[in-house]
Amino acid sequence: MLISGNKSDKGLVRENNEDALYVDDKAGVYILADGMGGHEGGEIASNIAVNTIAKILSSSAMMPQNNNLEDIIRSALYGANNAIISYRKKHVEVIDMASTIVISKFHDDIATFTHLGDSRAYLFRKNGDLVQLTDDDSLVMEMVKQGLINKDDSRRHSLRNIVTRYIGTTNLAIPEIHQCEVGTSDCIMLCSDGLTNMLNEDEISSILGRNDSIGPQDICNLLVDSANKNGGEDNITVIVIQNK
Repeated sequence: MLISGNKSDKGLVRENNEDALYVDDKAGVYILADGMGGHEGGEIASNIAVNTIAKILSSSAMMPQNNNLEDIIRSALYGANNAIISYRKKHVEVIDMASTIVISKFHDDIATFTHLGDSRAYLFRKNGDLVQLTDDDSLVMEMVKQGLINKDDSRRHSLRNIVTRYIGTTNLAIPEIHQCEVGTSDCIMLCSDGLTNMLNEDEISSILGRNDSIGPQDICNLLVDSANKNGGEDNITVIVIQNK
């Protein structure tokens, strides 16, 4: 059985919230997007991405048993990409809008996940281990891989907001789709960079370690509150899913 919590907050600096999320415990579908393109454009892009993908992944009619889940996820990503491009063509005032995306779809004890951009998926084991499941598609992550900066520096780097892959491009790079086993009492966390730029992995682990005593929703509240206490420089969105 899956139980989850979620919270999205505009933070302490931004005027509006350009993040969006979707949660369906029954279907095992969890989606998070961080819009780009400024004010109204980013907000529209993230909502188009989430709503388009959710409609496909949560519809049992779209997922007959003989269909391949990876193919369905890819189809959902293409659909979201095309929907954003189509909207842009009709609304030139948001011509630069786009969105990151991170998706997790559960089947039994297996989580299938994928992403574009710097929104992340983590696995938190009941023994306290925190595993980052996704690698950011971002300029600073390329710099980390090249040894130009370390991972901690990337959280505060002036170029940290530049992503290299995203939803809403004419040259969509469909990402690899992966799976991991989620044991009893393990958690999957999806989050926007507004969380990970404000909290390091030790701080995140410390909060997630309280899940058994307070539950996923209170964990989400604590994560967002802690990110705001550390500055709240961006929109903050988090989903925590526990396998009971």
